[in-house]
This record gives sequence, structure tokens and C-alpha cells, in this order.
Amino acid sequence: MTEVTEGAMEAAKAAVAEKDWTDARRLLAPVVAENPNGVGAFMLARAELELGRPDIAAPLVAAFRAWRPRHVGARVLAARVHLANDQLDEAEAEARTALELDPEAPAPPRLLDRIAAARAVADAERHLAVVNEQHVAARATGPTPELLEAARALQRCEPGPDWTKDPRQATIAYFHHAPDLEWALRNYDAHLVDISTRFDYVAWPKRIQQYVRGKSVLDVGCGFGGFGMGFLIAGTRSYAGLDPAMELDSSRAKNKRLRKWADMGVTPRQIADALPAIRLFQSSSEDKSFDETFDTIALHNVTEHLMQLEEVLHGLTRLCRPDTDVVFHHHNYYCWNGHHLPPNQPAQLDVDNPRHQAVYDWRHIDALPHLPEDHYVMTNLNRVRLDELKEVTERYFDIVRWDEVPSSQATLDRLTPHVLDRVRDVVPDITERELSVNAVLGVARPR
Repeated sequence: MTEVTEGAMEAAKAAVAEKDWTDARRLLAPVVAENPNGVGAFMLARAELELGRPDIAAPLVAAFRAWRPRHVGARVLAARVHLANDQLDEAEAEARTALELDPEAPAPPRLLDRIAAARAVADAERHLAVVNEQHVAARATGPTPELLEAARALQRCEPGPDWTKDPRQATIAYFHHAPDLEWALRNYDAHLVDISTRFDYVAWPKRIQQYVRGKSVLDVGCGFGGFGMGFLIAGTRSYAGLDPAMELDSSRAKNKRLRKWADMGVTPRQIADALPAIRLFQSSSEDKSFDETFDTIALHNVTEHLMQLEEVLHGLTRLCRPDTDVVFHHHNYYCWNGHHLPPNQPAQLDVDNPRHQAVYDWRHIDALPHLPEDHYVMTNLNRVRLDELKEVTERYFDIVRWDEVPSSQATLDRLTPHVLDRVRDVVPDITERELSVNAVLGVARPR
């Protein structure tokens, strides 16, 4: 291996650790060109699979497996590739071989569960086809007996573990979690289920499903409204999305899985007009004309952007019932990537890039005294500290859950004593905990 490809391999390992699959693919290309059967082929196969290209991953993992036939990870990856290509018998054979090679390995049993879920989806294909063919017409004419039976069959199915990613499993999850069948058929949209899974707008509702299933949900700072179907898939009974910046007639949306903007194929106004369970408003929670109350109020990566944080949290109380859950995911400004600018992960770092130089390794904190008033950090990030967030929340709510989510190990490895001392030149009382916590998942109820 040349010095160039050795460097690319090390950078690719870091990218894989950070799950930056696009960068990993770019870095691994010259490695695999030099050695088509080596570890680089295995890593590139994984990157291609994660990027939704199992057909390209298949020959790569096959080449590596031919070289290392007893490599458990290669067998598991081959099974995952077969699974993505709906080759279930081949996937099961590879997973069982991996289990025989290492009975203690945790991945093969999980993979066999996923294969079983895929078989359940295959068994449900006829019902999925009926629902997808008839649900639009049923809005005007009512459901046919065939459509009701198909929906009932899907409701009886257990969703597989990949219902945040697989549109077919997401459809099963939607009907399985739905309050009732007629509601489910009236609010089902095959295109939105597909978009929600591909754009990664189901993972957050699934993460907080215990607080949203069967509930009325207000999503504060909902962006373009893409989470609406994701919440319905998780079993939310009704969804209202608020965001003053929402463009009701634009189909442009953020693909969170690929971290880029794309065309969603439908506008927020069209979504709200078609599905009665979803309402979308170009407004904010401070709007006094909006005076409903909800079972659950969700804020996903919103609290760090609220320049009037206390005013907003106080204002939420009038939208609460006594038992309302306010659920928020807060991205900590003082973590490695709290600046919300490139680079998002250490694997993306280019130390020769002037924009990266300004923020990497907590330099975004060093820069605070020197930023102009119109800088993005000054106008869009409130830079609230963790204990301050807890304190202002507790003025109006009782906190019932406070989970501090640590940054990745690759990030924490960069928090050296030198970095800590440098940051304390700007914020003397900053703690190592504040620099290490990536996010907070909080749940609170009104006092």
C-alpha cells in the first residue's frame, strides 16, 4: 500500500467511525483500485450499502469474502447486502454461516430477526399492493371490503426493526400503530411514507414513541413539515406543525439521511389539504391566536435556536394540559459541532480549510468574543449552557427525564487538556462535561 492510500485508509476509518459514508466512499476508491480484495473493499461495500447502493456493494463484499471466507463481519455484510436486494434465502444462509463461525457474535441473531421481518413483509406484499392501489380513491368513495381487509391484515402485522428506513415496514408500522382503520385509510399517503423513510423523518418520532402514540402532538419549529407523516407512522393521532419560516408552497426539504436539500415532491400546503390528521402553520407558539392544548409538545433541535428561550418556554404552558409532556432534543452549543457549521464530524475535518480552522476542536467557543453581531452564531444560536437550560425549564415545568447524550468517542479523543485550557481562557468556568455532551433529551410537565 502506498503512502497516499495508507493515508486515505486511515481517514476512511475515521469517516466510517463517524458514519460519514459519502466521505468514506470517496476516500476508499483509490484504496480499492490498488487492492480490490483487501479490507478497503469490505469497508467500501459497507459504505455503498449504507448509501443505498446494494448492487454496487455486492461484488465488493464478494471479493473480500473470497479472500477471507471465515471473516464473520464479511458474512454479516454479505447477508445485509442480500437482504437489501430482497434475496432472503441467500441472506439467511450467510447470517447462519456467520453464527456458526462465531456463536457469540451479536450481529447474526439481530440480522436473522431482520430477515424474519422481511419475510413478513413479503407475506404482506399483496395487502400492501391493495392499500397502495386503492387508498386515494377511497377518500372520495369510501373503502371497499377488499381495502378494509388489506388494512386489517396490515394492522395485525408486527412492524420489523427497520420501520424507520424501509417504506414497506413503515407502512406496516403505520397501520399497526394507527388509532383505527378508517382513520388510517383516510390519512395514509404512500408517497409521504416513502419520503419520510428516505429523508429520515421517522427516527425521531420512533425515539419518543412512548410520548406520542395515540396522542395529539404539537411540533414546535417543525421546519417544512416533513415530520408529520413520521409521527403518524409512530401512532400519533393528530399532528400540528408550527414554524414561522415554513414555506407552505415549496417542495424543497432537507434529506437528513444524506444531509442535503432535495425535492420532496409535495408541498406542506398539499400535505395538510390531503390529510386531516396533519395541520401545518406558518406561525410560532408565541402567536396568541393559536390557543389549542395538546397531549404532547415536541421540539427537535429547536431550543438551541430560540433567542427568547424563556419567553417561548413560558408561552408553551398555555398550550399544555396538566399532564402534557413537553419533549425536547437540545443540541449543545458547547460540544465539538455545536456551531452547526462544517465540519459536522471529525472525519470531515480539513485543517487547511479556513472555515474549518475557525471552528474545529471547540474553536467556535474561542471565537465568540470576536464574532460580528450579524454572524450566524450570534443571530441563530442562543449558546445556552446545559445547566442554564435546565434552570429556565424548571421555572415553568417539572423535569421528568433528562438524558445527556455524549459525543462520539472520536470526538471525545480530541478533548485534550490543552483544548480544555484554551476554552477556559474564554469561558473560565466551563466544565469537561459541558464540552463532552452532544445533546440532551428532556421531558417536562407543566407545574
